[in-house]
Amino acid sequence: MSLRSIQSLYSGARIPIRTFSSTVNRFQQQPPQPSSQAQAQAQNQAQGQAQAQAQAQAQTKPKLDGVDAVSGRPLIPNKKHEDPQNSNSNVRSFSYPIPSDLGLQLPKMDARLERLRVVPSLQTFYGGNPGHDYTMNRLNQVVRKYINLPTKVSDAKTQKEQKRFINFEEYKEKIGGGTRLKPLHHKDLTTVLQRLRSIEPQLMPEEVQTVLNEFTYVGGSESQRAKVLKTLDEFGRSLSHGRRKTSKARVYLVKGEGEIIINGRSFMDYFPYDKHRSRINYPFVTVAQEGQYNVFVEVVGGGIGGQCEAIMYGIAKGLIIHNPLLKSRLSAAGLMTRDARKVERKKPGKLKARKMPAWVKR
Repeated sequence: MSLRSIQSLYSGARIPIRTFSSTVNRFQQQPPQPSSQAQAQAQNQAQGQAQAQAQAQAQTKPKLDGVDAVSGRPLIPNKKHEDPQNSNSNVRSFSYPIPSDLGLQLPKMDARLERLRVVPSLQTFYGGNPGHDYTMNRLNQVVRKYINLPTKVSDAKTQKEQKRFINFEEYKEKIGGGTRLKPLHHKDLTTVLQRLRSIEPQLMPEEVQTVLNEFTYVGGSESQRAKVLKTLDEFGRSLSHGRRKTSKARVYLVKGEGEIIINGRSFMDYFPYDKHRSRINYPFVTVAQEGQYNVFVEVVGGGIGGQCEAIMYGIAKGLIIHNPLLKSRLSAAGLMTRDARKVERKKPGKLKARKMPAWVKR
């Protein structure tokens, strides 16, 4: 603003000379304002310097394949396979396959890695009763795995001798079911466990036995302990015992040519009658395996009739040790239950066990 303009501004006004002088000095000290053309040139120059600095920073940064050197974002071309480096369109609207090693090249994002999804410990976590559902799924999977194994029918006496399963309260404490666990759930559990227990003991897998032990009551008397299954010894022999009347037989059975030795004597020499020999061969005839096993017997007590049947029962038990699948056929033939009959003792006043002396009138 010139001095003439200031004078015209304050013309007609009565102001002190001191105020007028200070105003003139302030306006004279201000630099002249640039024109609009000068402002545009200054802005263009500043933009050019900023672009030069950005290019210099991009050259110093490590160049990544498919990544913008300035922003660090992945460059994603469109479906026409355009080059994102030379394309003038929006690079964020394209789809580009990110390299497999991009995670190693880009800075690690600790904040995102810490926000990992929490996976539930049970697959049935979102169900109505997670603990019980998980247990039933596991047991049903074991049942389906061994569904083709032969089973046995347990009578009331056998079930009484077996160990009981855990009750409802113990099951609730084991899985932590709380109020969601009902007695009906415990009934479903015992039904599946009873199905696993019905598998033939000679063919019981170790996995099934482990599951049964997990849900079996730990306490119990000595009579409730599990029976030890008999197996072959280091020579491939099976050892079994048979009894009939007062005779006791100790039978060794091994694969062979059908030779039978009884108390160190040959089979034909020890039993001269065919009916006794046929009883000894009866287990082999039942399973159609005559002449496939060698038999070594030690028998004591009784006569040849009781001894031959004691050997017969011992051979039948030995065949099951070699092949447990033969038990059903031998049981159907009556070889799994021995004849428990014995000679009845003589009573006083009688000639024999039941025979009475002839009655005399006088």
